[in-house]
Amino acid sequence: MNAVDLSIKRPVLTIMVLLAFVIFGILAYVSLPVSLFPDMSGAMVTIQTIYPGASPQVVETQLTKKIEDQVFAIGDLDSITSYSMDSASVITASFKFGKDENAALQEVKDKVEVIIADLPPDAKRPAISKIDIASAIPVMQIVLEGDMDSTELYTLASTTIGDQLSQVSGVGSINLSGGDKREITVELNRATVFERAVPIEQIAGLLAAANLELPGGSIETADQDIPVRFKGEFTSLEEISNLDVPTTEGVFKLRQLGDVRDTHTVVRERTILLDKGAGTRNEGAILLSVVKNPTANSLDVIDGVIKRIPRIEAESGGHIRLKVIQEDATFIRNAVNDTLGNVVLGIIFTALVLFFFLHDARSTLIVALAMPFSVIATFFIMKPLGIGINVLSLMGLSCATGTLVANSVVVLENIFRYKEQGLSRHESASRGTREVMLAVFASTLTNVAVFVPLGNMGGGMGKILSDFAFTIVISTVFSIIVSFTLTPLMASRILPATVKQDGPLGRKLESLFKKWEDLYGRSISFLLKRKRRSALVVAVVLVVFILSIAAFPLLNIELMAKSDGGKIQVDVELPQGSDLDATAAVLAEIEERLAAYTEVETVLTALGSMGSMTQDVSVARVDIALVPKKERTRSNSDIAAAMTATLKDIPGAAIRVLPPSEIVISQGAPIDLYLQGTDNEVLQDLGNRLKNRIEKVPGAMNVMMNSKAGKTELLFEPNRKRLSEDGLTVQAVAVSLRAAVDGLVTTTYKENGQEYDIRVKLADSALTDIEDLRNIPIVSRAGVNPLSWYADIRFDNGYNMIMRVNRFRTVEITSELLPGYSQSSSLSAVMKAAGEIKLPEGYTLKQTGMSEAMGDSIVDMLLVFVIAVLLVYMLLAAVLESIIQPLFILATVPLSLIGVIVGCLITNTVLNVVSMLGIIMLVGVVVNNAILILDYYNKLKREGKGVQEALIKACPTKLKPILMSNIAIVLGMLPMALGIGESMAEIRQPMGVVIIGGIISATFLTLWLIPSLEYVRTSRSKLNVQANKEGINAAN
Repeated sequence: MNAVDLSIKRPVLTIMVLLAFVIFGILAYVSLPVSLFPDMSGAMVTIQTIYPGASPQVVETQLTKKIEDQVFAIGDLDSITSYSMDSASVITASFKFGKDENAALQEVKDKVEVIIADLPPDAKRPAISKIDIASAIPVMQIVLEGDMDSTELYTLASTTIGDQLSQVSGVGSINLSGGDKREITVELNRATVFERAVPIEQIAGLLAAANLELPGGSIETADQDIPVRFKGEFTSLEEISNLDVPTTEGVFKLRQLGDVRDTHTVVRERTILLDKGAGTRNEGAILLSVVKNPTANSLDVIDGVIKRIPRIEAESGGHIRLKVIQEDATFIRNAVNDTLGNVVLGIIFTALVLFFFLHDARSTLIVALAMPFSVIATFFIMKPLGIGINVLSLMGLSCATGTLVANSVVVLENIFRYKEQGLSRHESASRGTREVMLAVFASTLTNVAVFVPLGNMGGGMGKILSDFAFTIVISTVFSIIVSFTLTPLMASRILPATVKQDGPLGRKLESLFKKWEDLYGRSISFLLKRKRRSALVVAVVLVVFILSIAAFPLLNIELMAKSDGGKIQVDVELPQGSDLDATAAVLAEIEERLAAYTEVETVLTALGSMGSMTQDVSVARVDIALVPKKERTRSNSDIAAAMTATLKDIPGAAIRVLPPSEIVISQGAPIDLYLQGTDNEVLQDLGNRLKNRIEKVPGAMNVMMNSKAGKTELLFEPNRKRLSEDGLTVQAVAVSLRAAVDGLVTTTYKENGQEYDIRVKLADSALTDIEDLRNIPIVSRAGVNPLSWYADIRFDNGYNMIMRVNRFRTVEITSELLPGYSQSSSLSAVMKAAGEIKLPEGYTLKQTGMSEAMGDSIVDMLLVFVIAVLLVYMLLAAVLESIIQPLFILATVPLSLIGVIVGCLITNTVLNVVSMLGIIMLVGVVVNNAILILDYYNKLKREGKGVQEALIKACPTKLKPILMSNIAIVLGMLPMALGIGESMAEIRQPMGVVIIGGIISATFLTLWLIPSLEYVRTSRSKLNVQANKEGINAAN
């Protein structure tokens, strides 16, 4: 007994099994993790090394290159990128996908450990950790305001508030920006140091030695063990002031040599929040960025933090206010709900199509139930496969909406045909289902054949697309199960025992369908009268295909459409050497201009920071939150372009306005180039020339180069002879210089469980010009001499940062694009402009980031497309037991490309990774029409009918199920193509347009191309001529 007869004869068993899948699917759905995008992070390890006071050039030679050379030998390393900056080296090692991140971390640690002894003694020990790009981005940002001074507010944020928020499940870290960090400073007078010959480092050492808590072991008595501890830490600032300091003129109290002050660190960052809705502007705000753990659910983290905020505010007695200015939960929920909404709308539209064609509520119910059964059961399998609820997995369900009913439509239509012949409900359900099992099974397996290789594609793109591919595969497999069990079962139970007379509407619809079938049948008869007519159809279709391919270069291509998350980011760079007050003044002007836009809701300005790699008092970043999408008429890309024009006349500032996308497949800008070579000055010159050329390319916006001349440096070069004569070392003088300028921190002051740095330095009034620096006192056995005695002083220009990629010095040049300009055409124009610059030998220009990812993605998609076509051919050849017919069936795939190209040109749709998925999906969908026609045609031929007779009967007979299933797919994709939804509609829409265009063209052309191809082939066969002599004679 096969599955069809079993489901008809054992209905309770069948329903219980299917309900079990539904119940488990519902339970799985509730527990599935919800996120915006699948986890696509590969193994990445960062190595951060601090080298106080070292310039970028020194950091590069003494730290970065040594570490790079070691790490570069690790297996499965994809790339290594380093940044040598003032006092710090940051190296990121990216490994190939599939590399275990813990193994990568350990291998990097082992390699670096080998060269620890070769690093400069003053350099800190390298900090090595694995990083997750996705989880490193804050999921929410909170601004802290309060009725207290900035130092107290910062202390509260870094202790009580930070600790409470960190206790929320899933929170990885709380990062602070803005505010004043408490610090204890000991400011010494230069004259005092000169007169009493007390080096600053000596006082710093005395403070550390006098501020000590040390365990002393334990003593044992007769009945107990008593620990011994020496507690010598400072308990008050007064104790610090009264510290005895021995000098050449006797012992002095520390307060006699300088001032001990309870203050804060030097302000190099400031956060300003402008809230247009509340009408407030706070210049002393503190920003708390919440970063989640890599495995945590973003929604749970955000919900947990939001629930915790009222309790924190209440415990402060109303003295603080925590304002959430950005969180990802709303956007994620909207994106998921919108995608689910598209699925529901697709189901409704599909049901209406079925009712139109079947004009029977019970028949519509039978087919419509196939969708929820298949969709809900899919969640049950998604859970063990590790597929969560995200935009791509739901897009897979949305794309499958129409195809899920196609199988049941074909089955039910065939059941109806047998009922009209007078068979009983049970016999019609059994025979009607079994007759089309092969065609349904073959057409369904074509979808599986397409998406299995897509889901197993390697690299980062494979990780991104696997959720989409396997969701479709799972739901498609369940649609087979439903069409072979639930559909015949319900047909045998709820369809009327006899074919009842249609009502007036039903008769009109049937009359319309009959006219379509007759008209289509007559056209097929006309084509099959002469071979020339069939050949002409093939030729016309071929010409149309060639013309459409010729129009392909007119299409625009990009890596990924930008989603409008309601955010805009503005990066501002002032000339090197600008102080924080000058930066603040320029940003106040920028803020005023930006706030004038009606779409702006809040403006958050971070002075002194432009990301983790760029921190200086001359830079700033402005994060703008826009009103909800439904309340504005312009996208964030359009608003960003307008803001760029608004800010272009700000004098002396390099400004870049970006509309960040919520989905990032690859880091970088749409145009991202690496200029590599050996000499920094040559790279700088070539980079500037290339930047100027790119700025003239139409559509280029915010062209930036990451390397530029650094601040003017004041260099002190040691006089080694004098140092040796006075018993000093280079290190001792360098430490004295650093102590005088920046101060020395050798110990901390503890209060209420918190530790605060104690910094010893010369008073600010002692260092006001270069001459003061020359006269910094240096104490030696020969007495006290000015620094200028031991070091020559000169000015020099350095670099603010030295970037290296795979051990080559690199300058990165990026450009955003104006709205309406595509990545592919703009990149071609940029590379053409770059080709006009002749590069010296040893210098190269290469695409990277999004530019490189776009090219790689196109190659990957073409490979998957070819594999999908090959697998579909092999599958069809095996099922149809034919070598030629599968080729005819696959001829429908190019027909879909005609609709894809025309649809994209008409709607101005840009091809990207998501829309290319739609093209690949068409391979498994459009062949189903030809399968239905040829499967029935083969059956008629086996019954003894001739070629013409079989084609003339098979084509009109299968017209109705072909139209039903294809219109169902088109309407199922319609919500996606129309861009319905507030979140992520820009991502979904290109796929909908591509699939609808491809299905329409393939369906229409297949109806005439397939019979024409089959007739041309078989009419030339002598064997068929003899076997069907009468039919051929009639045709002639």
